[in-house]
Amino acid sequence: MAFEQGNRIGPGRKPGSLNKNTISIKSNFQKLVEDNIEQLDADLKALSPRDRIKAIIELSKFIIPTLKQIDAEVNTTTDVSWLDQYTESDLEKILNS
Repeated sequence: MAFEQGNRIGPGRKPGSLNKNTISIKSNFQKLVEDNIEQLDADLKALSPRDRIKAIIELSKFIIPTLKQIDAEVNTTTDVSWLDQYTESDLEKILNS
């Protein structure tokens, strides 16, 4: 049964408020990342420059908010084919600059 106008059982959450579980999950995930930042840094440095850039791009999705699109197509993969134009040494220079 959908929510009906005039429902007297309960008002529900206010518009825009977060679910308590969502807040808890985000908080715990943030703590997990903060507690393992040195290991994450070491793991990223152990990757090849190409894989490191791919990993950073994937991780950025959790940090940088994405813009909403009115008409969007679902793309389950990240297209990083533009990286193929660079050599490993070029990518290393970009990462270290």
